[in-house]
Amino acid sequence: MVHSVNSLSHSPTAAEIDLAAFSENISNLTKLLSKSSVLLAVVKTNAYGHGIVPISHEAVKCGAKRLGVTTVEEGVLLRENGIKVPIHILSSVTTEQAADIVTYELTASISTEQFAYVLSKEAVKQGRTTNCHLKIDTGLHRFGVAPEQALYFCEACCTLPGLKWEGIYTHFSCADDGDWITTEQQFALFMDTVMTLNKHGYHFPVRHVGGSTIAMERPDMHLDMVRAGVALFGHHPAPRQQNIISLKGVMKLKSKLIHVRELPPNTPIGYGGSYVTTSTEKIAVVPIGHGDGYKRAFSTKGEMLVGGQRAKIVGTISLDQTLINVTHIPGVREGDEVVLIGRQGDHEITTLEVAEWMDSIVDEVVSSLMERIRRVYI
Repeated sequence: MVHSVNSLSHSPTAAEIDLAAFSENISNLTKLLSKSSVLLAVVKTNAYGHGIVPISHEAVKCGAKRLGVTTVEEGVLLRENGIKVPIHILSSVTTEQAADIVTYELTASISTEQFAYVLSKEAVKQGRTTNCHLKIDTGLHRFGVAPEQALYFCEACCTLPGLKWEGIYTHFSCADDGDWITTEQQFALFMDTVMTLNKHGYHFPVRHVGGSTIAMERPDMHLDMVRAGVALFGHHPAPRQQNIISLKGVMKLKSKLIHVRELPPNTPIGYGGSYVTTSTEKIAVVPIGHGDGYKRAFSTKGEMLVGGQRAKIVGTISLDQTLINVTHIPGVREGDEVVLIGRQGDHEITTLEVAEWMDSIVDEVVSSLMERIRRVYI
């Protein structure tokens, strides 16, 4: 008998995405914005692992006026799935992608004369006008036009046919760290650059400089638009912000125990036998591994929730499975629910806690989760 994919039973590992929590986060962030500023919802990297298409539709439904992605492919995917609002490419792309930017009416970030000329040529070829934003490098030093070169750049590129220079922006390097001295210096450099360009007749209607942290802490830097990202999904970029705004976690990562066995003392388990039982121990297998984006670095450091209690990860996390010690949890059996991120009973494992296991940030935790972990929207 031939079975269709839709008729197959699913893996027990899933990420539950709470759209009501997502909507509430957008609402709370929007209330913080200056009246003249609009929200751009950053949905890059598969919406930080939450699923770019459903999340983008929900973001627009909840009031986001624009969306931000990293790649042309993400922008095209959203257009093909019915998204009509402006979609910003918040990164440099190759000149070969200029045609798709024009065809799919994406808003390009421009940092080089070469790309501006290629995009102009393509827009003329297609008989269209393409929105673009000039990126100014004020200190992050990834890409962007140097402030001292901005006037020369505008003189060379702002009259190119087929291009509508709708906006100008920068990206701060130290805002999340609370380094306001550096951030204020970069903001002043940006505003001075904008003023100089204005004096020479180069005007950009949409000015934007910051993301979630700026939305929460610096209304004086909201300008015309704020690019909120990780906060939309319930995560404060810095602990100091928890008293400023209430955010709800959007993702709950869970699975089920697929095998439980009792092992005698002095039994090495997992690859390399890195963990050895010290007594008779009950070890359970959870069907998730670093092939799913559940990091190998969690080995021996991480925990999961089973039966409302914490169970330590033991041994080395493999490509497809993780072993946990459930000796202390009564009545454990195959099929029991396991929570890897989220609440179970009186205990909760937060995304921030998971990030700390590998000395990283929540962005990496959620955006690393691979697509073979199915997303379930509630």
